[in-house]
Amino acid sequence: MTDRFDIVRSLVRAAADRAIARVKETRVAGATMQLVERLTQQRWRLTDEALTAAAAHADGVDSAMVACRGGRVYVDASMTNGGEVQFSLAPRSVRFAPKGAKEIAFDVEPPGAHDTSIVGALAGCIAKATWPMIASADSPDVGGAIVERESPGRLRVDLRSVPAVRRFSSTQAAAMIFDVLELESLRVETGAIALKLKLPQLA
Repeated sequence: MTDRFDIVRSLVRAAADRAIARVKETRVAGATMQLVERLTQQRWRLTDEALTAAAAHADGVDSAMVACRGGRVYVDASMTNGGEVQFSLAPRSVRFAPKGAKEIAFDVEPPGAHDTSIVGALAGCIAKATWPMIASADSPDVGGAIVERESPGRLRVDLRSVPAVRRFSSTQAAAMIFDVLELESLRVETGAIALKLKLPQLA
């Protein structure tokens, strides 16, 4: 009887090992590992260089420069239509609702002087820093978020509207990732935007 039990137990163990091996090869497993890594770090910095690259990939932009200082993100860009835009953004609030909106609000100066595609591209950069699994590490462009104007001096973006986020939301791992990885705050430091992630509440 013991021999039979040992054989059954070894077969079960072998089947479990094969199942684990298959899971490790899936994108779900890769996303889970990135989730653990991000939660371990808890803080992330988006440098001027990373923000400049995101702005330069925005629709209608010929060249751009982004600089963080004094609590604001300064943008200076030349557009493909020959125009130029100069404006600054200051993070106003972050609102992440369970299974709901993942929103960031910015104050903009001068009011109404911003370029929507650049703001959306910067929000896409923030989305990728929060959820790195939405795109490969070498992907320079994840697409821009939809930007809404609450008032002449206030903008609101929902990170769920970033194209790479929308694509990732159809995967098995998406619900877990978006429920666990929440952005708690944004702070502009000299040379970077500092992101702080909120640790999940343990029941």
